[in-house]
Amino acid sequence: MSKLDSGYKVTAKSAVIDTILTVIVWFLFTLWFKPHVMSYEPATVFFWAGFSALPAAGTFWLCLQMYKVTAAHQRKLKEEKEDNSE
Repeated sequence: MSKLDSGYKVTAKSAVIDTILTVIVWFLFTLWFKPHVMSYEPATVFFWAGFSALPAAGTFWLCLQMYKVTAAHQRKLKEEKEDNSE
């Protein structure tokens, strides 16, 4: 493993979990944005609220990936520090 490797590996399980979490967050943002859409047709309101929630859900996904890499790197540094202290 190189020094620049954080130790984080993408697995199929983690990709599925990340996708499910991102869809849940997208749905919650859609519900949050619905009252702010200026229309009375339910389909139009849902479409524009969902469309507006896409960047917010994308930002959540990016933040989740950055968090996972940072947490894995910190765990790796902690393990290396414990190994060097022995």
